Amino acid sequence: MTPPLPTLTDDMSGFRAALTALPIEERANFMHGLAKREQKKLWEEGEPLTLAEMIGVEGEFVRHEGQNDLLPGFDRFEKHLCSRAGGVQGINVQKFAWLVGPGHFTVREEGAEVWFDYTRIAESVPEGWPALVPNERGLAQLVYGHMIDKVRKVVDGMVVGKVFRRGKPEEHYFMLLRR
Repeated sequence: MTPPLPTLTDDMSGFRAALTALPIEERANFMHGLAKREQKKLWEEGEPLTLAEMIGVEGEFVRHEGQNDLLPGFDRFEKHLCSRAGGVQGINVQKFAWLVGPGHFTVREEGAEVWFDYTRIAESVPEGWPALVPNERGLAQLVYGHMIDKVRKVVDGMVVGKVFRRGKPEEHYFMLLRR
């Protein structure tokens, strides 16, 4: 059974159970069909999340398929995460990376959320990743500059995030599905 849209239910536990029961491809399709208001509701109803739920073992790359609330053509992306050298780092993979850069970030747990911090990048990258590019230069600053994405759990393997710039919330949301 497909879950109702988040804004059409007050039964979030039933919503979560229905979403969890979907096969992974149907869960991805559901995620890709959610509008900004639906993502916002999921953010507001988000559950605690630990860093361990988003990463693999040391050196393992974990891919998260993404959907944001931007215009079609700019709304699909991936975040790749890797735990290495005692920390966790990530990049964005999207079709405009050639123009705005890979959006390197570090990842940490803050309270009941996971933060993707674009203001702090690692000193080196795993083999095969794009070279480090500062997020405060060129066109990258328009996309990633002064940004922290705060992420909360929807269900196991699926999270919702909200964008914060210079410590202030923006009305931009995104979702990730662990692949």
